[in-house]
Amino acid sequence: MFSEFADKIYLFVSKVPFNTLVAVVWGSYLGVFVLTLVLCFFIKSLRACSKSPYLAFTNAFAGLTLALFTLEKELSEAVIVAVLFWVAGYLTYGILCALTPHKKEAPVTYARPAEPVYVTPPPVAPAKPAKAEVSLSSRTAAAPAAKNSVRLEHAIAVTDKLLTKNLSKADRQELEKLKNTLAVLQIKGALTPTEAEILNENFNALLKLMAKYNV
Repeated sequence: MFSEFADKIYLFVSKVPFNTLVAVVWGSYLGVFVLTLVLCFFIKSLRACSKSPYLAFTNAFAGLTLALFTLEKELSEAVIVAVLFWVAGYLTYGILCALTPHKKEAPVTYARPAEPVYVTPPPVAPAKPAKAEVSLSSRTAAAPAAKNSVRLEHAIAVTDKLLTKNLSKADRQELEKLKNTLAVLQIKGALTPTEAEILNENFNALLKLMAKYNV
């Protein structure tokens, strides 16, 4: 069925004179080009449209030219004519593209970096000494070296008296250690807040031993 249909088309085309076929094909292409060119001049929206459909139309007519010339000419001659037609068609395509307005690119603006803001910190008030430090200083000032010396002499005399008692092994070791500490503090004389606190702890330990052994 398809072969018969193709044969009928071929017989119909072959009956038409070759020059007439060429005139119809090329005249149609030229008419489309002139019509498109005129419409682009007068219609702004069409002028701004893409011309890719016209390029596809040119390629199709180049193939039609090749097929048409193979009816009368050798293949090499038909190819040369088709290529020339295709080149001419591309020239018309370039003319239409030249009419297409180019979109203007928006100028690129660069934001200036923000300038650094320098903030002056508020004045810092001097830190107040802790209450504990104040109390220790006042305690040290209130306890002069002479008074500490009298207390130490009395404490050492008590430790000597306790050492004569029948003490347990643990209490005797603690008492000897306490006596040595008191002797070191007595030699030093003026005491720091930390040393004064150690002295008070030793006095408390000595009082417990005195109460334990009834001295």
